[in-house]
Amino acid sequence: MRDRKAAGDYLSNGISTITVRFLLIAVMLALPIFGSRVGVLQGIDNSLFAKRFQWAPRAATGNIVFVAIDKHSLDAVGTWPWPRSIYATLLDKLVASGVKDVFLDVDFSAFSSTEEDERLAAALARSGGGVLLPVFRQQEKASSSETAVTRPIPQLLQNAWPAFANVAMDADGIVRRFDLGSQLDGSPTQSAASALGGIASSSGSLLVDFSIRPDTVPTFSLSDVLNGTVPADAIRDRSVVVGASAAELKDIFAVPVYGAISGPLIHVLAAETLVQNRFLRMVDQAPLELVFAILLIVGVIRSRSAGMITMMAVGLLIVVIGEIGAFVLQSRDGILVGTAGPWSTLLFAWMLAFNERVDLGRMLVAIANTEARNTRRLMRRIIADSSDGVVAFDSNLRIVEASESAKALLQAGIGASLLGSTDAAIIDIVRNLVCKHDSEPGKVHTALVDFAGTGASQATHYEASVTISPIEQPDARPAVARSRFAGCLIIRDITARYDYEERLKRLSELDELTGLLNRREFASRLAALRGGALVAVLDIERFSSLCATLGRDVGDELLQAVAARLGRAFAGDLLAKLDGDHFGVAISATDATPIDNFADGLLALFEEPVHLSGAAIPISVHLGIARSGDAAPGAILNAAESALDAAKAAQGRRWCSFDPSTAVRQSRSRRLERDMRDALQNRQFFLLFQPQIDFTSGRLVGAEALIRWNHPEFGLISPAEFIPIAESSGLICDIGRWTLFEACTEAAAWPGEFGVAVNVSALQFEQSDIEADVREALSSSGLPSSRLCLELTESAFLDQGGGVIAKMRALRQTGIVIALDDFGTGYSSMSYLVDLPLDKLKIDQSFVRRMYGNPAVLEIVRAIISLAHGLNLQVVAEGVETELEAEALHRLGCETGQGYLFGRPQEAPRMLSRWSVEKRLSADV
Repeated sequence: MRDRKAAGDYLSNGISTITVRFLLIAVMLALPIFGSRVGVLQGIDNSLFAKRFQWAPRAATGNIVFVAIDKHSLDAVGTWPWPRSIYATLLDKLVASGVKDVFLDVDFSAFSSTEEDERLAAALARSGGGVLLPVFRQQEKASSSETAVTRPIPQLLQNAWPAFANVAMDADGIVRRFDLGSQLDGSPTQSAASALGGIASSSGSLLVDFSIRPDTVPTFSLSDVLNGTVPADAIRDRSVVVGASAAELKDIFAVPVYGAISGPLIHVLAAETLVQNRFLRMVDQAPLELVFAILLIVGVIRSRSAGMITMMAVGLLIVVIGEIGAFVLQSRDGILVGTAGPWSTLLFAWMLAFNERVDLGRMLVAIANTEARNTRRLMRRIIADSSDGVVAFDSNLRIVEASESAKALLQAGIGASLLGSTDAAIIDIVRNLVCKHDSEPGKVHTALVDFAGTGASQATHYEASVTISPIEQPDARPAVARSRFAGCLIIRDITARYDYEERLKRLSELDELTGLLNRREFASRLAALRGGALVAVLDIERFSSLCATLGRDVGDELLQAVAARLGRAFAGDLLAKLDGDHFGVAISATDATPIDNFADGLLALFEEPVHLSGAAIPISVHLGIARSGDAAPGAILNAAESALDAAKAAQGRRWCSFDPSTAVRQSRSRRLERDMRDALQNRQFFLLFQPQIDFTSGRLVGAEALIRWNHPEFGLISPAEFIPIAESSGLICDIGRWTLFEACTEAAAWPGEFGVAVNVSALQFEQSDIEADVREALSSSGLPSSRLCLELTESAFLDQGGGVIAKMRALRQTGIVIALDDFGTGYSSMSYLVDLPLDKLKIDQSFVRRMYGNPAVLEIVRAIISLAHGLNLQVVAEGVETELEAEALHRLGCETGQGYLFGRPQEAPRMLSRWSVEKRLSADV
């Protein structure tokens, strides 16, 4: 008590009216200069800016639409992250609806499955380059200032534009500004907001106009867009932002006015700010505020006779006029005026006026003493009632204050030693902090430690925060002052958080449906395995058909049943559901462990049918097996999947072990698939032409266009190798269209009435607009339609119904010729020959080459020619290599021949040069 009284007397004697006057004047003059650096004033200004936004709301233009990944969409898909094919489908629907730009605010920086990545890349290509994909600049390490850019995988960026999508927060954790762009690999790159807002700038930042209400932004659920329930007019000619709004995805940020909104919606509001030309700006107010402060000082000193009520009324009037002006400037002109500094100056002016009339020094001392007493009482009450364990201790490590919860936890009261009543981990931290205090006594030292306790029924987990702060003792000896400190220990029960984190960790490692490891965790544990191992990847045969027949719910039950069988048979081993109907199994094994036994044991698990929904469903599986020595630790799973692909491709094989040569072929196929699109753009494909000769006259009547690929690394690649790859990847339509245009352009320059035959893939005929392609090719090349022949195989119309026949008739109406290619090698039903609108029939070369020496084949050829003539079809024989074959075909009535006898596939000029002089067959023909 004596100490407190002495302090009060000291303050009372030292603080006079004149001293307070000069202090207040100094503060008033300093505020305009340094007030912008005061966090409290910045916070008040930010709150006022938000209120002015709220009082003058604006509606969005509607030019930017938000397609939200909301809870409804997550529930509809059922998994997260989503397969990239969903985004591909979404893009196709948006492009079909006529949208302008699309910003996919989704992280595509990690590779997915090859199929999923390819589907999304194809959709981006179809979109025509109007899609923005996000890139993020972030710190490489938490303790480093160096940054790196996270970007989508290169395959996706080939047909999309990168756009920075960082959401920058102020020091208080609230988003108020947005960047216009940054440097990406040395090139200026816009942010998503500036790109959608239609401005050219890619540097600097602007304030978001939060007077634009988020609820006026047209917003649709992504699942509704996929289902087609969103009218096309609602999004046509608008920019679209696709991103997460579901709280589960945690892409939520605090903003002024509206509390918390999703990150993609912030990009929309930022873009709307640019679209509406709301370029918010702040001006340097320091000179005006300094003049204001000087006027207030002069006014207060010159008006000592005025009453305090009058002074308050004048001050309130100034505040009202100033706030109205600031509101008008912000709402109408976009000028943000900070008024916290001027009003703080006004408050100090009122205190100066009060000081001129009252001895403010003594009043401040009384208030300070009262506040100190109340603060001590409040702190004691807070500590006593805290739900966390709070302990205050002195430099002797004795407990001086403790909450009730801390007393119960430590089993110790006030006055007890901290070292004898707490966990060993806390004791170590306290001793370590005391040592740090001894070496650096002027600093505050803090440490965190987790420790476990034992509750009544389950283990509990605690987090302890220990802080040691120096105590100022001006009159103490230096050695004593250095050793004195105050300590605080806060113990918090984090059992619920610990359990939640453990649950999240399990969810991130396990497949939700089966409870087995997911692909990422399985691969991670495989890479960390010590010793040898056998890894098997299996898939369920006809799983898609089963799901289509019995329903997806039964399919899920089947996956669970397979997981249960594997779990019983391989308890303790690594098991995973990789994706779809693929499962992974890894067991410890030496190099001498027979793979056959492992495979037979896995196959034997599925000899018995699976009982689902009261029915016994027989299933079979394919296996791919790899040994740990077959590949690097991180590539064992890929090796097993390569073996699985080989097993599924081999007729009658149930399992295969990893074969490096097969993997090389698969790798080559994947490489060719990746290179094929570039090959089309870089004109690595070219056409050769094989002549077609009239048997009667021996003259050239046309040629078949045959595509070839000159790969820059592998050289010439056979169509037998790259055409199936093109069909499986969907590029066959683009390649077929190029072939059609190139062949028509080349044939248009040929003399006479020579025709050109072009093969059309069944997939191309079904999936592309072949009628439009033919009309465009004929129009652009100038080739008469009668000189173009499209060659189709039976697979183009088998099981396709009347739609394909209608398309063929529409093509014939343009005047072109349609031929049935490779007749006799497929289904070759007589019934479809009656219905199909055909002009020619081509006999497959396998029959032509076996006519001699095999009377049965000769009779088949005779029957085919007779059948074709009966249907008024011309006949073309492929693979004619000898004069005897040509003679026989001519006698049988075949009109046209094609084969090495007349010429190998070659460039058009060489072919025409060879047949410039009319050539005939032997005189006997």
